[in-house]
Amino acid sequence: MENVRLSVIIPCYNEEGNVKECVERVPEMEWPYEIIVVNDGSKDNTLKVAQGINRKNLRIVSYENNGGKGYAFRQGLEAAKGDIVIICDADMATMPEEIPDVVRPIFEGKADFVNATRLVYPMEKGAMKPIHVPGNMAFALMVSAIIGQRLTDTLCGFKAFKKDVLIGKLKENSWMDFELLITAKRNGMRIVEVPIHYKARRAGKSKMKTIKHAIKMFNMLMKSL
Repeated sequence: MENVRLSVIIPCYNEEGNVKECVERVPEMEWPYEIIVVNDGSKDNTLKVAQGINRKNLRIVSYENNGGKGYAFRQGLEAAKGDIVIICDADMATMPEEIPDVVRPIFEGKADFVNATRLVYPMEKGAMKPIHVPGNMAFALMVSAIIGQRLTDTLCGFKAFKKDVLIGKLKENSWMDFELLITAKRNGMRIVEVPIHYKARRAGKSKMKTIKHAIKMFNMLMKSL
């Protein structure tokens, strides 16, 4: 595959019910692109389903042991041929159809890093637990204070950026949202936010455990400092 400009990276852990639809819903775009599905040690049929998807610009990265979303994203990042990358959640809570809207500011030279926000448009019922809304806002305030720029939603799964600035500088194996934003700002990247629509997970169970992961995310935020 030559002249790839954009790499869409889809980390997957036990997403056999979602991965096919997610890949198929990635739209045709005005820029040359590839789709990279990263099978993060899934215990179900995620890999088998991914291998059966008929899409010419699809590549699969797979390994046996589950490493976490951040680890999976780094494997996709290392394999990416595009100079711009975007992470896309396999559960389609963030809609693949909106990928062009998220990456466009980078292609237009208006940003180096795009952080999508779920907290502008109304959410689909069941997309986010009520307790998660103030939690997301609180984390956004903390990250905003750290980077010196107001952001409204720092934990959205949609993030796009120029690959060459951040490759080799990411270490977080779990949720890497804070690390991505803080590292981007420290490296002088222009960060802009783009509103997206947020939907309920299509199939399977969410990996999010409210209290456990809130504590873990706070610890990750402190580590990122």
